[in-house]
Amino acid sequence: MKKNHVKRLIIALCITTLGNTVMLAQLSNDECRFARSIPNVNNYCSQDAEFTNVGATPDPEFLAGTNSCIALRWQNGVWFSFVPRKPAVLIRVFGFGQGGTMRSPKILLFERCNQFVKCSPGKDVGVDELVVDNLNIGQTYFIMVESSIDGTGTFKLCIEDFIPVPSPESDCRDAVVLCDKSPFVVNSLTGIGAVRNEIEPGNCIGEEFASSWYKWTCDQPGSLTFTLTPNNFISRNQITDDLDFALYELPNGLDDCSNKRLLRCMGSGANGDGFGNTLPLNQWINCNGPTGLRAGETDTREDPGCRPGDNNFLAPLQMEAGKSYVLIVNNFSRSGLGFSIEFGGTGTFLGPNADYEVRAQQNFECDKTIDFINKSSSATDPIVSYQWNFGDRSTPNRQTGEGPFSVVYESFGNKITALTVRSSRGCSVTKILEFFVEPCCKDTTTLAVDAIVQDLICFEIPDGSIFSVGSAGSPDYLFSLDGVNFQPNPLFNRLSAGNYELIISDIKGCTDTTKVVVNQPPPIIVDAGPDQLLEFGGSTVLNGSYVSSNGVRSIRWIDQNGNLVGDSISINILPVRNTTYTLIIEDENGCVKEDQVEIRVEKVYKFFTPNIISPNGSTNNRFFNGFGNHTIKYVELLEIFDRWGNKVYVGYDSRLPDAPGETFILNTYNTGWNGKFKGKPVEAGVYAWRALVRYIDDEVKQNHGTVTVIW
Repeated sequence: MKKNHVKRLIIALCITTLGNTVMLAQLSNDECRFARSIPNVNNYCSQDAEFTNVGATPDPEFLAGTNSCIALRWQNGVWFSFVPRKPAVLIRVFGFGQGGTMRSPKILLFERCNQFVKCSPGKDVGVDELVVDNLNIGQTYFIMVESSIDGTGTFKLCIEDFIPVPSPESDCRDAVVLCDKSPFVVNSLTGIGAVRNEIEPGNCIGEEFASSWYKWTCDQPGSLTFTLTPNNFISRNQITDDLDFALYELPNGLDDCSNKRLLRCMGSGANGDGFGNTLPLNQWINCNGPTGLRAGETDTREDPGCRPGDNNFLAPLQMEAGKSYVLIVNNFSRSGLGFSIEFGGTGTFLGPNADYEVRAQQNFECDKTIDFINKSSSATDPIVSYQWNFGDRSTPNRQTGEGPFSVVYESFGNKITALTVRSSRGCSVTKILEFFVEPCCKDTTTLAVDAIVQDLICFEIPDGSIFSVGSAGSPDYLFSLDGVNFQPNPLFNRLSAGNYELIISDIKGCTDTTKVVVNQPPPIIVDAGPDQLLEFGGSTVLNGSYVSSNGVRSIRWIDQNGNLVGDSISINILPVRNTTYTLIIEDENGCVKEDQVEIRVEKVYKFFTPNIISPNGSTNNRFFNGFGNHTIKYVELLEIFDRWGNKVYVGYDSRLPDAPGETFILNTYNTGWNGKFKGKPVEAGVYAWRALVRYIDDEVKQNHGTVTVIW
């Protein structure tokens, strides 16, 4: 269906539709329904200070979140949306001192806009994190980031989805069993477990502070590498948590920690001066940030501090088939924050094989049955549990047991599903499958889309917007302007003038379109007039002109230094040097247009003196003085010398502030030097003179010459 009924509004702040008012706030993601979409959360990180909550308005109160998370009412939250492709997610916010200015950040996760899920504990420092598992993969989730009321500011946002492992254990005997090399994230490290300090004497770690233990058995022999990254890591140039680790072989198998044999030991980190003080980062930067085993390294141990040659990484381990190993990770910084780990190398971990296939009885289509067939196996200990996650808008959504299971999807699109199996020794493995479910739209659908348009306020300033209004059909809706990229956010902003095709899609794959036109006002036309050439000291008139369809709020002439020189369309000026003037016209909508004119000044500095004086004569040449036009500000100094270089006269312009001696009046015949020295007439002859003349442009020129005295 095609529709052309589009409402148009030429206002800046609010749009009214269906009896409700939609406030287009200063921040485009100030409300959940206008959440900023993060399209891919596979190790996503924004730029430093890319986002802000400055100017955010109060949000609705969510009782579940208020009671369990925070005492403050929502005052300054901003919203983001994402779709996880794995069952768990790590969300981090970096504020003051860590990539932004926000203080005391807090993170809240919502399942759809009105269903609170979980929040971070909140921290007084500039960084916070939230780890959530058991997500419904493929579903849209919403993040709200806020701060203390007086702590608003900019921040960096990082999101990473991952396959979770069991919560960390702080004792070797209870260590989490790893079955494959899938990367994972640990939310926090806070305790040392029931067994006090399992670190043997001489170990580079020294003792447990905030630890977690992980163990596995090698399946296929080969190399092992891994990277441990503190959750508050941004770059090596910023101090992060100091993670230490030790890697052991368990000669008697996974269940015996009593005879563990140390293989690798990493204790390096912040360097001190021996008196409890940390030295500047540039002295130990090689030991800051990520740590682990890395190809190309040769050392097997780094002790505390940061000695020459230390770099926070040790040599890879060559694992042997059938042998068991255990890794302890210790947060020496004791910040409460956790870490992420990513494995590498050619060796593999022993574990069950999670596998399944998806079959359609008819077609892979929404509202049709799709079967999930388990094909998992284990060559060692038996599988004891199966956890199925069938993804977004599936019925059923979760299941346990071997199956098979029949699932119906009420929506079309890419579907992401997962099966996690756990063996009797506590080893869990997850497999993820993706497939596409075709639309199941019926011809009788009543889905419709309308639009409310905000035209550009100013010519060619892309501040137009389209607010999408969906109705009927099968909500929830997705909207698009290009037919390729769809978003749940109904608002498209920062648009240029032009013709658009707004498309709506519901969960059944039904679509509707409407033509939308975003208009713009005529341009403001401004003319500052032609460039001019002036003689030094001359004045002129700047005659500007403009055409504005929205009236005029202000007229300003600004010189090249930013000084206001006039507020009418025509002004008189007396420039003393080459100057560019800008005529700025602002209309009633706050739109601004400007034009420039250059006034070039031809500098001719004029100063004259008589070449003969007759002090006892009756003519106008009785005194020696200076003459010039209004371009002379004043004569700073006038000196006269005899043939032997003796100074016979020193005079100062009477306009000179705080003249230190005898003064004269420029351009007069009866002041100046009268041909006498110490009250007596000088001998007739030729005398030299020098004058320092300051002009109205504050240039000081030295003039000199001779004058003949006759009696």
